Amino acid sequence: MFSFLHVADIHLDSPLRGLARYEGAPVEEIRGATRQALDNLVNYALENAISLIVLAGDVYDADCPDFQTLLHFGHQMSRLGEHGVQVVMIRGNHDADNSMTASLTLPDNVTVLPSAKPGTWRSPSLPVAVHGQSYAGREVATNLVRDYPSPVPGLFNIGLLHTALSGRPGHAPYAPCTLTDLAAKGYDYWALGHVHEFEQVAQAPHVVFCGCLQGRHARETGAKGCVRVDVDDQGQLLVEQVVLDVLRWILVDVNISGVRRLDDLYAAVASALRVALPPLGNRLAAVRLRLQGQCAAHARIVQDPDKVIAQIRLLATDLSRHRTWIEKVLLDTTPELDLAVLSQADTPQAGLLRALKALEQDPDELTALGLDLRDVQARISGSGLSLPDLDDPKTRSALVKDVRNMLIPMLAGASGASLEEDHAH
Repeated sequence: MFSFLHVADIHLDSPLRGLARYEGAPVEEIRGATRQALDNLVNYALENAISLIVLAGDVYDADCPDFQTLLHFGHQMSRLGEHGVQVVMIRGNHDADNSMTASLTLPDNVTVLPSAKPGTWRSPSLPVAVHGQSYAGREVATNLVRDYPSPVPGLFNIGLLHTALSGRPGHAPYAPCTLTDLAAKGYDYWALGHVHEFEQVAQAPHVVFCGCLQGRHARETGAKGCVRVDVDDQGQLLVEQVVLDVLRWILVDVNISGVRRLDDLYAAVASALRVALPPLGNRLAAVRLRLQGQCAAHARIVQDPDKVIAQIRLLATDLSRHRTWIEKVLLDTTPELDLAVLSQADTPQAGLLRALKALEQDPDELTALGLDLRDVQARISGSGLSLPDLDDPKTRSALVKDVRNMLIPMLAGASGASLEEDHAH
């Protein structure tokens, strides 16, 4: 029996998006999250007598401009080497062959499979062969699997590949291939990288995305880490996720329908956080909090949204003893009004409200809106403002909703506007 770890998408020292400083926020700990997650991986391997780690690409983020990042990775690999742990890796689209990554000589226990063609590594101590091919450049549009070698008879064969298979939402279709392509190679286990969610795609053979080691933004919620594979003497596999992240991204929805006073709003937020935070243990939490509902407190919220957001951040800091960072507060409330009636008024605002409702329901028009806004975004790209991701359909819908919410007080004769913390999703 033997065990190995399947790791991918470390993105070491990747800048965490939208990292805003405010009093009580654990900013420095958050900045070091990817390094600490890598340290956790190495500690786990040493504590559990793991002798092989396979790494399916994207150790670094883009061109990795900082040599300190390379040195930290090299140091952690040396720790593994001192205890006889072998590491076999490929490079993915983010850390494809470039002058920076090539400039660091990795310890002898680390093998980087070639980019010119697939390579095979045989373990000196385990009945294992690892096959894989690194990316030669950032974009690989060809099916690399077709040229992977045949399995080595009598050994447990692992395929390393950085791919989205035939497609995964939110991921570029690099090195496209199908499950049929993978199965045809006759390997025992396919260790995949590129997709940041843990997913057991198939079991005959085992095809697994281990997910990223540490979540880096609000779309990478949930537990992150690596995969441990135990292989018994009959060749049967036990595949399980090992959670190693130090910062957990979570979305907390707070329904404040019917709430009239801000104190009651804060009580509802506190209640929601008391439910969401304890399962994380001592792990840092990055929270995107969304206030929703039709309520009388809406007018107070839009009157001074910065004050509401600051109070929520203070509350979260106090509840978690400085272990929670409120990444963003989305104010998605509406006043206690009948919008259907208001939108029928014979006013320019009501007409615009009707047009916005139609726009929200038309995906093609929303896409066209995103293209139109790109010109505006390009002109202010150097302003230092936090700009929305116009490629995300949810962002485009949210922008329309923000405009709609700005109109509602005008229709109702109130002042203010329903705003998100930084006016961008």
